[in-house]
Amino acid sequence: MKNLSGIVLATVLLIFVGTACNFSYTSANISELKFGRNDKAEPSTTTFNTGEDIYAVALVSNARGKFKLTWRMSYEDVPGKGRDEEIGTNSREFEDSSRLWQTFSTPLPGKYKVEATLQDDKGKVIESRAGTVTVTGKSPSKEADEEDEN
Repeated sequence: MKNLSGIVLATVLLIFVGTACNFSYTSANISELKFGRNDKAEPSTTTFNTGEDIYAVALVSNARGKFKLTWRMSYEDVPGKGRDEEIGTNSREFEDSSRLWQTFSTPLPGKYKVEATLQDDKGKVIESRAGTVTVTGKSPSKEADEEDEN
């Protein structure tokens, strides 16, 4: 009976150790997501003009090792476009805590959603954050129509 208990305990211990080797914990996170007109998003703003460069800046904190940040831009409320219709994505691999940014611009006024997704080196999603920016101004077709009227 004593040997059987020892075997069961050894088996449980082996399972625990095997599971612990495959388990990875990270405290890495997207501590800040902001928007601006430069790669530091200083000053921070969420309102831009058509054609203006929009910088989405993510601050990744507590990161040790290799990670990947994926940016996804989509229409939120843009006339003539479907809600959540993807405009584009871009990914960047990096190591350790970093400030990463993505730029985009658009000739269409409306609201846009920008999402940053943090993944570990195995592709597991750690965190995702999103924000919305508003683009004001006239769309190219309206400008062309007004020039034709004059």
